[in-house]
Amino acid sequence: MDIKDFRDKLDAIDDKMAALFKERLAVVREIGLWKKSCGSPTSHGDREKAILARLLPRFDEGLKGYAEDLYREIFRSSKEYQRGLLGIYYVVGKSLKHTWSPDIYVPLGLDYRVKEFTSESELSKFVSKREYSGFNVTIPYKKAVMEMLDEISEEARKIGAVNTVVNRNGKLYGYNTDIGGMRYALAAAGIEVKGKVAAVLGSGGTAMTAEYLLRTGGAREIVKVSRRGPVDYVNVYERKDIEVIVNTTPVGMFPAAEATPIDVSKFPALEGVFDAIYNPLRTALVSSAMAEGIAASGGLPMLVEQGRLAYNLYKDTETDIPVTENLTKQIELKKSNIVLCGMPSSGKSTIGKLLAKVLGREFYDADEMIEKAAGMSIPDMFERFGEGYFRKKEAEAIASLSALNGAVIATGGGAVMSEANRVRLKRNGIAVLIERDNAALVADGRPVSRREGIEALYDKRMPVYREFADLSVSNDASPRDAAESIVRRLFSE
Repeated sequence: MDIKDFRDKLDAIDDKMAALFKERLAVVREIGLWKKSCGSPTSHGDREKAILARLLPRFDEGLKGYAEDLYREIFRSSKEYQRGLLGIYYVVGKSLKHTWSPDIYVPLGLDYRVKEFTSESELSKFVSKREYSGFNVTIPYKKAVMEMLDEISEEARKIGAVNTVVNRNGKLYGYNTDIGGMRYALAAAGIEVKGKVAAVLGSGGTAMTAEYLLRTGGAREIVKVSRRGPVDYVNVYERKDIEVIVNTTPVGMFPAAEATPIDVSKFPALEGVFDAIYNPLRTALVSSAMAEGIAASGGLPMLVEQGRLAYNLYKDTETDIPVTENLTKQIELKKSNIVLCGMPSSGKSTIGKLLAKVLGREFYDADEMIEKAAGMSIPDMFERFGEGYFRKKEAEAIASLSALNGAVIATGGGAVMSEANRVRLKRNGIAVLIERDNAALVADGRPVSRREGIEALYDKRMPVYREFADLSVSNDASPRDAAESIVRRLFSE
């Protein structure tokens, strides 16, 4: 036999394998359609384990690894084929590294993926292939996508932007569910637009949505603010009559969370502020409005509500507002840092580590972070450079930690005495005060406790802790009890 004979044998085997794989996919298709009809999940890990347990013993020991690799690839491709039958959905945009869209649709049961495009031509190629059941559109393609679609809803056409596309039998329909999302978010925050003078910051697709909402909602006047328009970010302060501000720019979005597009304190008639940004949960703009006693909301309620409305279009079904309310709470809890504050030696670090382990989150100790960055202990820092130097390093650490999502953070005893630190920590954080009997607190290794005395320090700091905290727990029994109490109160009550 020569090499051709061997190749002919392989060809014959490959022909049989191709026929069998085709037959297998036909059965997979039938299963997929059955699952679609009854709403069953695509993946079934136990079934795959059972198949491997049945088949692998048929191979010699040296071949089992190769056989397992082959079957796992068959399982993977079969699942991908089934998902195609059940529906594949995407969010498309230019920069989506930190998108939260999957957190809405995956819990609702969709096979939901993220797709980035650097140009409109790349987007056009994706759209034209129509290898999806639907997709959401975000910055900067809400306008551009419109000319790639077959039909556009009347409302989306009036707005001039599409954020939801549904593929119905190869025909593409465009909608704008942002309008419903924004309407819901403003109402939930108690922001009234009827009869008001409203400023819209930005000029993209979300700005067009905001303008449409304000116009149809009966706003008395809409002031369009942009870098190059007749009203810009300098002369807008001449409009002392502005009562509502809607931010549709990315200014203040993670990771540049310190930025704010406008100074709300310069608008004496201001009653409401809405920021379409959802990461961080409370932008600098929203935080500053709240500090002024102004009704304000970030973009998470809008994101979730527009997602519910898009889901209804995708699946041709009807869900109601409680879906949005429940998902918003779940996502906010998932994305919020749990920030532990309290007196020095109250047990914040110990409780934080236990809490992180229970919740499967990352744990960060602000004081440890400062010591590592400085290459020295905190007492040495106080002794060599003074408290001012330490507080500067502490503020840098807090700024970095505040940009995280879903972490457990233990702060130093004096960290939240700074208003700037409190504002930063609340952007993505739920603050928990750890209380402990003063008799159990120690001053060793803690320069401020040793200098001022525990009782005096307690009297000075506790009012600030209590005002900052969203809830408090006792660490008088044990750190484990305190950690369990936090979990119960945040996730069960």
